[in-house]
Amino acid sequence: MTTAHASGPLLPPRFHTFTATQALGAFNDNVFRTLLQLVVLQVYVVENAEEVLATATFIFTIPFVLFGPWAGYLADTWPKNQLMRVIKLFEIPIMMLGVYAFYLGHLPLLLGVLFLMATQSTFFAPAKQGIIPEMCSPRAITHANGWVEMTTFVFIIGGIVGAGLLMNVHGGEPVRVAIYCVVIAAVGAGIAFFIPAQRAASTSARFDWNPVVGIWRDLTFLRAQKGLWLAGLANSYFWMNGMIFSTNVLVYGDRLLGLGADDSLSLAVLPAFIAVGVAVGSMLASRLSAEKVELGLVPLGGIGIAVGGIGLFFSSDSYAVTAIFLGLTGVSGGLYIVPLFSYLQFFAKEDEKGRVLSTVGILNGLFLVLGSLVYYLLTVTLGMQPDSVFLFIAGTTVFVVIYICSVIPEYFIRFSAWLLTHTIYNITIVGREAIAFRGPVLIIPNHVTFVDAFLIGSTMQRFVRYMMLKRYYDVPIVRNILNVMDVIPIAPKEGRESVAASLMQARARLLDGHVVCIFAEGALTRDGKMHEFRPGFEAVMEGLDCPIVPAYIHDAWGSIFSWKDGRAIFKWPKQIPYRVTISYGEAMSAQATAAEVEAAVRALGEDAGAGEDASAGEDAGEGVTELRVKK
Repeated sequence: MTTAHASGPLLPPRFHTFTATQALGAFNDNVFRTLLQLVVLQVYVVENAEEVLATATFIFTIPFVLFGPWAGYLADTWPKNQLMRVIKLFEIPIMMLGVYAFYLGHLPLLLGVLFLMATQSTFFAPAKQGIIPEMCSPRAITHANGWVEMTTFVFIIGGIVGAGLLMNVHGGEPVRVAIYCVVIAAVGAGIAFFIPAQRAASTSARFDWNPVVGIWRDLTFLRAQKGLWLAGLANSYFWMNGMIFSTNVLVYGDRLLGLGADDSLSLAVLPAFIAVGVAVGSMLASRLSAEKVELGLVPLGGIGIAVGGIGLFFSSDSYAVTAIFLGLTGVSGGLYIVPLFSYLQFFAKEDEKGRVLSTVGILNGLFLVLGSLVYYLLTVTLGMQPDSVFLFIAGTTVFVVIYICSVIPEYFIRFSAWLLTHTIYNITIVGREAIAFRGPVLIIPNHVTFVDAFLIGSTMQRFVRYMMLKRYYDVPIVRNILNVMDVIPIAPKEGRESVAASLMQARARLLDGHVVCIFAEGALTRDGKMHEFRPGFEAVMEGLDCPIVPAYIHDAWGSIFSWKDGRAIFKWPKQIPYRVTISYGEAMSAQATAAEVEAAVRALGEDAGAGEDASAGEDAGEGVTELRVKK
């Protein structure tokens, strides 16, 4: 899917100073954490290594829960660039304390440093995530997240591999390796001073010194916003999985792949394969999202994570095969997490972004605590082998994907639309900026195929409500899917009152601030030509103050779901993917007549160079506009 839009860079000036600050912090965190894990496994040779690593993971998760409300309050009170500078300065003495702890060989002090690192990350996270929508335009949010996640995970890779490599270079001396962390912290703090200035967001939230009260209040606040709450839960599940994967893979390499003390680099590289995959998956998510928040990638990513876990259960006799499945899991993780980050940033209110993102951080912390307990239960209490742990994660991920698609049907619908538009169709989008990111909009396109609803819906960020003939709406199984899509059935044969009721349902959706699509011709084209628009939508718009956006679906006539050659669906496609262009025109007044909108749609077709007018409307329903219904 491609998009035609005004020229110009998506990312704002000096955005990469922010990216570099974040990436260097990720590098430092992973050098230190990997160094600690290697020391436990190969230097101190702790007999109960799994228990120590599970304890370290638990300690690392506590600040995300405990200090989350304070972090959110600060992110919504201070300019986020200034907050990041202060937080990065604190990283320097924390890393210096880490050097001292390694010098003493004092494991409890090392765990204390890990706690301080997590505390710093807790305060940094909402500022980091909240500054992206402040710096970037709405169409650039997914691209920015993809870029940030890609660079972050590249530096995570560098930190993981760098820890193992530096251990080899310095003869297994962790103190010397830890000194690098101090230097990197100083460099990151310096770069933070070049992040572009932002205004402080106003917030009505109050500061609670009691973190328990703040946690409960913020979780209640997020729970009241269903979409953000469920996206936060899905996001948290990813980080729980990531924590278990990154911890378990080192034990997997040590126990099952036989990587001993002489294989520090090979062992340290194993988590890096996951990070490489996430970096690739993040950029892939940015590309496949086509400048919008594409929730359809979330189920796809979840399925890939499950496949990766199953593959790791069977790959313990081969380092190379293990690396492949770790990479696949990482790619899937990138596809899964980038749309969720973008959704949270895009749909949170401007004055609540810090609070929303910090509350998601609290959820992350709670899930990380849960993950550390689950890992302890599986490996220590139940004595489960590392390959079986991966299989367990695969099973739970399948359940989570099914749950997400059932509780948040939009994920399933967008997943279905994404598969359709990235396999059978290749869509070029022109003028998508005509669709406002918020507020009511009525889209009136021509209607060429049985899947025009999916084609239109795949081109935009927002969830679209459609009108459809009741006889198609009532088809078994199909009706269940259409209910999820909030389709409005219409039955002209049932009389004026029935049609009026359906049109008023469409009106109600607009009054609620949604996007509604009506195919105004009243029937799917059977000859490839666009036919006269009927005036029923005028009744829907009477007295409203929201735009009508004309749209033209070009070149879809002849595709598998059109009536070309006298039949739809049951024919061989001429080509896959089938190239289609969807053009959106300038918004028109709510008082525009059917003739005026029809002329605008025809003009879009002429601009697209249409040889034949592709047509409109069976999903809208015959007679959608046959009757002019008064308020």
